[in-house]
Amino acid sequence: METLKTSWKCPLRDLRRVIGAMALSLALLIAVGTPQVAMAQQGNDSMRQYIERTEELLVWAQGLVAETQSDPARRILRQAGDLHQRSRKLFERGMMIESLGVARRARDAMWHSVRVAREAMGLDERIRIRAERFRDQHGNLLERAQESHHEQAMAFLERARLQADRARDIYQQGDAKLAWKLMEQAGDLMQRAARLLADGGGPERLTSELERTRQLIDQARERLGPGAGQQQRQLMGEAEEALQRALEAQSGGHPGRALQLAGMANSLAQRAGTATAGAPDSEAVERQLERFAARAGLVADKVRESGSSAARDIYERALRQRDRAAEAQTAGDPELALRQIRAAHGVLNQAEELLR
Repeated sequence: METLKTSWKCPLRDLRRVIGAMALSLALLIAVGTPQVAMAQQGNDSMRQYIERTEELLVWAQGLVAETQSDPARRILRQAGDLHQRSRKLFERGMMIESLGVARRARDAMWHSVRVAREAMGLDERIRIRAERFRDQHGNLLERAQESHHEQAMAFLERARLQADRARDIYQQGDAKLAWKLMEQAGDLMQRAARLLADGGGPERLTSELERTRQLIDQARERLGPGAGQQQRQLMGEAEEALQRALEAQSGGHPGRALQLAGMANSLAQRAGTATAGAPDSEAVERQLERFAARAGLVADKVRESGSSAARDIYERALRQRDRAAEAQTAGDPELALRQIRAAHGVLNQAEELLR
């Protein structure tokens, strides 16, 4: 795959805008003739933007897939890259309809690779990400429920919060699998609240909310500009993914899920605007690794003294997380290494809390 630029000027206009511009251009050309070449150029520009945006999303997906070391995800992403190159060549040859079809397949393959990569993540990392997403979505839905005085939705959201709190406690005690199941149950309760809120607002309000989310993402991208850092680009990519999934949920007749995903897209775009642009340096990672080594020695003594098999399992999990951070540091990826070592410190905290 070619080295790709990181301009964020093209949002998820998605296929409706591309197809609409192309169809309008073609209709005018048939009806009026060659004097309407300018209208055909608008269709070309929309298609070119769609292809450029696909390139940017492939760059984002590459970073995420690389973190998981998932061979299936890498294979699917390579297929997405090949399809993307085919769509570019078809576009350059003036085969607009064919190019659009292949470009759609490239996007679908890219999103598939992202889903496979996330499923391959370690359970600790998946729980961390799910907990973050839960907090974002729960806050957005609770605010909406309070504004509309929807007591039934607020009741579901309170039950979801209590279940998520229980999942956190179970996770800190070392049972990650049970914690994951409890987080899934919390998500189901939150989705029921979202469905109630979406049904109460009607389809027009949902459409308005999705359009507002699109505008917020566009504004965030414009503020970040071409100098956006890797973390900011990753958050923007995740925001756009959430918006696309929200649109798909709306089209599939799942308004509650669409509203939930729109809230997540809003939060991700807002976080991208406040994230640090600069990447961490290797020295920051080394300091965290040294701090972990000092803490781990003390915790290891406590684990041996306690004789707790649960604490030992958590401690060993922290060591494996530390090893992944060291590998990322050696591979020249300090940003990934910093995330991994921070996660290792978090797991080490669980072992300490269990021994108190």
